[in-house]
Amino acid sequence: MIIKELKLRNFRKYDTCTVQFDKDCNILLGQNAQGKTNILESLVFLSTTRSHRLQYDQQMIQEGKELCNIECTFFDERDRKIGAVIHSKGKTLLINQQPVSKSSDFIGKLNVLLFSPSDLEIFDDSPKERRRLIDIEIGKVSSNYMFHLSRYLKLLKERNSMLKMNRFDDAYLVVLENQMIESQIEILVERKKFIDSCNLYLSEKYERLSNQKCELKISYQSCVEIKDKEVMHQEFRNLYDKNREKDIQFKVTSIGIHRDDCSFEMDGKRVELFCSQGQKRMVVLALKFSLVEYIKNQLHKTPVLLLDDVLSELDHKKRYNLLKCLDGDIQTILTTTEILEDFNELKNKPKVFEVENGIIKTKEDMQWQIWKTK
Repeated sequence: MIIKELKLRNFRKYDTCTVQFDKDCNILLGQNAQGKTNILESLVFLSTTRSHRLQYDQQMIQEGKELCNIECTFFDERDRKIGAVIHSKGKTLLINQQPVSKSSDFIGKLNVLLFSPSDLEIFDDSPKERRRLIDIEIGKVSSNYMFHLSRYLKLLKERNSMLKMNRFDDAYLVVLENQMIESQIEILVERKKFIDSCNLYLSEKYERLSNQKCELKISYQSCVEIKDKEVMHQEFRNLYDKNREKDIQFKVTSIGIHRDDCSFEMDGKRVELFCSQGQKRMVVLALKFSLVEYIKNQLHKTPVLLLDDVLSELDHKKRYNLLKCLDGDIQTILTTTEILEDFNELKNKPKVFEVENGIIKTKEDMQWQIWKTK
């Protein structure tokens, strides 16, 4: 997958801009708060239909404007075009300039993976945020997963509403629970596949990035063991029956995949408790490169890698290791405040864009004094 062109209008810092990307490495160069991350944000939005930085879509519209537009042309076996119009009443998603009625038909058409400094919060965040990470990444490769996740959340909301009523139909409650069980089983099967795939690559990716050998893995915690579907169904059924009185008393559903969690472990120890900030950064980067492999295995396609301010906190050796990981068949867009010698490690000279106060220019005339003759 290769992003060829991005167009923005009234989006964040940008009145209007058109960016044509190189198929290999692209560098967004500029000081802080100039609009570099806004470029990445627009691509994340087109991949997931939400911003990774803002709670409400309308916050992406420039102040004083009624709407904003994002449009991207990318190559995925053939040239494709997707876009979004964000307005006061919501958003309109477009594929080849035709409106899309369901977000699930849009999510993942453009598949990007983002590293952001805020990703390091995942270790100390709430379980909800860790589940959200899993849901986003699986949702980009599986429409079936998105269907069952959406269905489960609707059923959960309905069950909780019933629990808050003074009277309700016991038989209907059981019907709701059985439907919830069906979707939960499908969700858990996909989550296990996701976790198992990441664990295949995590230790290897971490060692390549940090030159440190360790056993790195993700452990998933659920109210039932993920195994045979019929056994899982019976275990869920027993849990709902066992917890019904408590749920009625507290008027909320106490068991289910909406309470699951996962943890990161290095050599058997919890990352959030025993790892330094530098190690955590390497764990997150190892996860991102493991997700590249997961997406390639699921879709037989390579996502686009977005790296926001990834180099500033790395020493020379780790920057070298990271840039060596970028050589290959993955298109990369990264932000930085300065051109570093480390970029010499890339096989192909990157395309550089200068970003200043919402204006982006290609630096065709940049003097690459640090660039080596390959």
